[in-house]
Amino acid sequence: MLIPDLSPTFERLDAPGTGRAAWQLTTGDAFCYPLYYFVPSTFDRYLVHHRADAAGVQLWRLDLGTGESVQLTHATGDDTHWRPWCVPAGPGVLDHRSAIDPVRGEVIYFDGAQARAVGIRDGADRPLFDLPAGRWPISQNCVTPDGAWFVYVHHDRELYDQVHPPNGGPSQRHLSRGTELAAFHLETGEHRLLVRADAPFHHVHPLGPDRLVFSSLATERSILVTDLRGGGYRHLRTQDDAGMTCHYCATDAGIAYEVRGDRRDHGGLIDPDSGARVEFALPADGDTHVGFDPAGALWLYESLGSDREHRRLRALLRYRGPDDTDWLDLTGDWPVYGGGQKSHHHARLLPGRRHLLVTAGDPHTRTNHVFALDVADLAAHRSVTLAGPGTRR
Repeated sequence: MLIPDLSPTFERLDAPGTGRAAWQLTTGDAFCYPLYYFVPSTFDRYLVHHRADAAGVQLWRLDLGTGESVQLTHATGDDTHWRPWCVPAGPGVLDHRSAIDPVRGEVIYFDGAQARAVGIRDGADRPLFDLPAGRWPISQNCVTPDGAWFVYVHHDRELYDQVHPPNGGPSQRHLSRGTELAAFHLETGEHRLLVRADAPFHHVHPLGPDRLVFSSLATERSILVTDLRGGGYRHLRTQDDAGMTCHYCATDAGIAYEVRGDRRDHGGLIDPDSGARVEFALPADGDTHVGFDPAGALWLYESLGSDREHRRLRALLRYRGPDDTDWLDLTGDWPVYGGGQKSHHHARLLPGRRHLLVTAGDPHTRTNHVFALDVADLAAHRSVTLAGPGTRR
């Protein structure tokens, strides 16, 4: 479903460094950021986003056509910190762990150990299930494209406090036992265990209609693939001389990812069935994140700017071989504030392919907010295909 034209109430500005048009969608003395960028943040005309301020963190709904903003959740959970990947946000919804049901138009979130669903259009809120006693949700989660299953990860809570200490101490991943990748059927209420392992899982998102990709640093940042039957998984793009994968986005054209190594960072695209892939050197190193085009036509990435207080975005224009590429700067150094996941661009193309959803800094409040960056000129562009030169198996 295409989003409407952006409301004229949103302030237009020029993106730092390039002058590309951008619109600031959220404002105020708070940190605002979409759902984790591996999953959609839009439904119909609405953008669902976090708003973290002195009172805590809740989910809000923004009407992109009118600019109207409405608070959706009133959660009271007291341990919302997504450890070890973000910074504390106070009470409320569990940070970065919500997902939109694309069929029912609800956003599923955790209030403590209870999963709940709230209607994006009407705000009607209902409980779904409670985790077993002593268990805790630890992962970015998802809903399958048909709206049938909510897929999530949970762990023994006391043990997780040792694995990733609340006080910010060093992670002890070797202590992990019994992490569970699970699914809940949103119509029948069936609970299903998909994968159990002695390693924390940190992300799970759909790969087509019935498969899932998930990640675990403890198993070497490989791309892990399972399905809704569960019982096993396989590795894609395991570690080699170039390094290992970190972030990866399941697109219609394959899984887009970045590779971090001791030398130069690389980008890539891999076929999850055949394992065929293309890879190419990135023009900048250090804390790179692959961006997300659900169609897989644009290969996007963000990297650190001139220092750790800025980030920048690029798009791959032409791929002719692993070391023969052309890039377009979408932004120059864009300031960001705070730390953790709230200070990453986490760029994702919006439906309609006219705008890139970006989290970046507002110098007036020194907090981060949600922006829409104009990329309409790239709507018909294709960066790289698995049929191109340099394809490997």
